[in-house]
Amino acid sequence: MKKEIDEILQKRMDRKDFLKHVGMGVAVITGTAGVVKLLRPEQKTEQQNVAMGYGSSVFGGVKATAQKS
Repeated sequence: MKKEIDEILQKRMDRKDFLKHVGMGVAVITGTAGVVKLLRPEQKTEQQNVAMGYGSSVFGGVKATAQKS
């Protein structure tokens, strides 16, 4: 492992190659799933749209919703 790192550090590269190596290193360290979650827009769920706080529900419970017949 140390030998491979030394080879990369001694290798002559331009800015484009350097950014490729750094990007791949970040992807490996954080994990591909983490990178995808970071780049993907957040999807809001119904739970997140509910107002929280004093007076937002009936006696600390959940407000009843109209039932469809």
